[in-house]
Amino acid sequence: MEPLPVDVLQLQRRDPLAWTVLLSRSPELADVIVTAVTAEPLWDMSLVTPGRATVERVHHVRRYVLTLAGCSDPITFIAKQTNAIEALIYQQLGDPAATGIPPCRYAHVDGDASWVILEDVPDDFPPATWRPEQVDAMIATLARLHAGHWQAAGGLEGTVPHFLRRPEGPFSWDTLQRDHLSLFEDGPGAILSRHAVRSAGRLAPLFLEAANGLVVLRDLGGWPGVLGESHLAAAADLLDDPVPLLATLDDLPWTLLHGAPHADHWRLPLFGEQYLIDWAGAQLGPGVLDLVGFVERFPLLYDRRPGGVDDAERQPHLRLREVAPLFEETAIDTYLLTLSVEMGRRFSARSFRAAVPAARCLHVLTTWFPFFARWSHDMPGKYVWQRVNRLSEAELAHYRIGPMAGMRPYLAGVFDRFLQAYRSL
Repeated sequence: MEPLPVDVLQLQRRDPLAWTVLLSRSPELADVIVTAVTAEPLWDMSLVTPGRATVERVHHVRRYVLTLAGCSDPITFIAKQTNAIEALIYQQLGDPAATGIPPCRYAHVDGDASWVILEDVPDDFPPATWRPEQVDAMIATLARLHAGHWQAAGGLEGTVPHFLRRPEGPFSWDTLQRDHLSLFEDGPGAILSRHAVRSAGRLAPLFLEAANGLVVLRDLGGWPGVLGESHLAAAADLLDDPVPLLATLDDLPWTLLHGAPHADHWRLPLFGEQYLIDWAGAQLGPGVLDLVGFVERFPLLYDRRPGGVDDAERQPHLRLREVAPLFEETAIDTYLLTLSVEMGRRFSARSFRAAVPAARCLHVLTTWFPFFARWSHDMPGKYVWQRVNRLSEAELAHYRIGPMAGMRPYLAGVFDRFLQAYRSL
């Protein structure tokens, strides 16, 4: 992406001349003149936390509306303040757009003050309306994206962090305790071993949060109907010695991972494309991590149009998507077949499929157990918790923790699959 002869502040301040210069870099827009620019903050459904259904109007993601001389219809772009990783990915892969990457008009790299301007990619098919063939196409797009960056050191290694390894070496127990002292207050040291911290690399802080979540659930006596002592024991075992889990994944070839390819990060326009947005959490690692992340979060649906009296009270409705019994097997098969076509003999479907249990265990450890640690601030006492779990879904609506407790059917499946995966490691 060629440098732009205008300052990023001119674009942010909605200077029509600066936007005219930006558009002139495209041959089809070389003669346009921007006469006015307006901007509006967007509601970001991707910030909805599982179990805590709130939606935020974020000012670092804005839609810019450009009025053009002699044209009755404006054109729009999405501008986002982000981190250096996402800006560099768009800088290298967004012009021209790589498979699954939204086209990028401009990328300004400046640490956490980085800024990108992207084509406005509408989600004409929101997640609740997805048909099986569209989901199949998304998984194939994910596989082609991974194939396009298979062991691709050029420009990515050193720019995008590895999911596990740290260039400066592993975390030490003392470093972790110094940097995350508050997480040690609930006593996870009895669960998380020093050996685990040394082995976990960049995952060590997440493992520490997971240990805190495990402590919370043990103090509550588990979660009736969701997870019991066998699930907690499996998590404790992996947090004590994660080497078999991590070695299985680290032995696979690495590629560019999105990191959170769930439904709210996909955009499906009318013309059959599939785009993944929000690359701030990108990393290098085995593609099975992205695939399992997509499959595990697929049943969760948040309505796109929040209701409420005013902006501060808007609450998206959380519900569960009905998933066909063979959905996971079909998704894995589509991914493997697409990668086999793209990669040929360089890809081992057998080793990839064998790593699915390890990817699932890591997903649950680093997604749900840390969430339980953060969720504990809103938790009731043990006896209130036990009483709450005897309430119906309608009765739960009156409790502050109602949205989370209402996820029991989904989480019961998550932890059932987690236990099966643990036993097959």
